[in-house]
Amino acid sequence: MRLDEKGRALFPQVEDSEHFTACLERQCDWFSAIPDSVIRKVIPCLKKYHFAARENHAVAQAFGASMAGAKPCVLMQNSGLGLSLDALLGLFGLYQRGLLLVVSNRGELPWEEVQHQDWGKLTLPILQGLGWTIVDYQEEGLQGLERAAKLAFSEQKIVVVMLHRGNLDE
Repeated sequence: MRLDEKGRALFPQVEDSEHFTACLERQCDWFSAIPDSVIRKVIPCLKKYHFAARENHAVAQAFGASMAGAKPCVLMQNSGLGLSLDALLGLFGLYQRGLLLVVSNRGELPWEEVQHQDWGKLTLPILQGLGWTIVDYQEEGLQGLERAAKLAFSEQKIVVVMLHRGNLDE
């Protein structure tokens, strides 16, 4: 593992935020995100960004965009997953619409805030239990991001790209 400027362990950096954003914008044409330190440099780079105050609001807006023909992407930290599950299942799942869902898996590292620790342990099992395709960005990088988007929109389903703290230049 590499260290941040405070000497804390991070997962390996896979890509910088500008290249990550450029790849996202080649795959999707509508974005919403809830501010999170892992994606803090990504959000300002998104050209077609739609602000949402909560994760379930971002999902609802993305569903509306998908009904209008857009290819939506929602970026959130894992704690927002719990808040947005009903909207994800009740909208995208029920109506079989494609969504690229980028989730930062906060709480995996021992120094991360206490409120993130449970989510760091539960995120992957929850996503696996939902049966959604999960692409680990640390393992697949930009190629995985491209594969995930193509799968989401060709098969009209939710596909998750999992980011880990440090994978981007936060």
